[in-house]
Amino acid sequence: MRTLPGFVSASIQKSLDGSRVTNYAQWRRREDFEDMMKDPDVGPHMKRAMELGTAEPHLYSVSSVHEA
Repeated sequence: MRTLPGFVSASIQKSLDGSRVTNYAQWRRREDFEDMMKDPDVGPHMKRAMELGTAEPHLYSVSSVHEA
């Protein structure tokens, strides 16, 4: 993922009960994300993430940023 245009960061988080997974990924533009989803090389990565637990994909926009 990190070599794809527009990639900013990602972290995969698994719920404490092991039933759900969240892939918190940041992309510069929605179009970059959409292009990534069309890339055939992304399939194995997404499959590994989904094996960790149930995921419900949603897109979000940044409404506020707080830094230390």
